[in-house]
Amino acid sequence: MLIEVVTAGPGCSICQKAIKVVKQVSTEFPQIEFQELHVVDQFERLQELNIFSAGAILINGKVEFAILPSLPKLRERVYELFNQ
Repeated sequence: MLIEVVTAGPGCSICQKAIKVVKQVSTEFPQIEFQELHVVDQFERLQELNIFSAGAILINGKVEFAILPSLPKLRERVYELFNQ
């Protein structure tokens, strides 16, 4: 499972919180691969996905959270996807 976090750089507090939440969940699910998608580097892809804010989270290429989810919400969604 690939989880991607849309980031705007090291000064983005929302981005850092999103990364922290994803890293916490990934410790519980070792099958998770984590990547950051920088808004500048991935502008065209993010535009195609209609993502216009940092902190969005994609799972397996699909936008699952347009804004930063809580740790329990992300954990629940990952669990659901693993058990489909």
